[in-house]
Amino acid sequence: MKKSISAEQSTGECGQSPVLRGIVEKVVSGLQRQHADSGVPLPHVSVDVPDAHRFEGNVVVLDQLLNVWLCDAVRAAAGSAAMARTAEVLITSVEYADCIEIEIADSGPSLVDRQKLSGGVVGRVHTVAQQNLLDQVHGDIRLDDCAEGGVAVTLRLPKVISQRMVA
Repeated sequence: MKKSISAEQSTGECGQSPVLRGIVEKVVSGLQRQHADSGVPLPHVSVDVPDAHRFEGNVVVLDQLLNVWLCDAVRAAAGSAAMARTAEVLITSVEYADCIEIEIADSGPSLVDRQKLSGGVVGRVHTVAQQNLLDQVHGDIRLDDCAEGGVAVTLRLPKVISQRMVA
C-alpha cells in the first residue's frame, strides 16, 4: 500500500532530515507530468523506499541526480511506444550503518547493448556537471546489469559525510 507524505515531511521542515521517499516521489511526479504533456507512454514506475529512510544532505543536488538517472532509465526501458507499455522502472533504497543506497533499475537493454546504441562509454557519469553534483553529496555510482535484463544504477551516499554537511 502506498503511503502519502506531506510536503513538510518530504522537505524536512518537521525538525528532521527530509524523507527520502518524498524526494524520490517528487522526481517521479515531475517525470510523469513531462510525459503526460508529450503524449509518449511512460513505463510503469514503482517506488519502494521506506518512510524511515532520510537524506541528510543537499536535497536539490539529490533531486538533480535522481532526475538524470531516472530519465535515463525511462528512456532505456521505453525504447519504443510498444516497449513502454510493458517496460518497468523500480526505485528502491537500502540503509546500512555507514550509508544509504538508492537504486534505479530498469527493464531496458544491457550495459553492452546500450554502449552499442549510444556509441559512447556506458557505466560512468555522463558529464562533468554530474560528477560535480556527486562530489557535493560525497556520493558515488555503480552501474550493473540486472539478472532479469536491464540495468541498475546504484547511488551510494555515505552517512557520516552527509551528517557533516548538515552541521
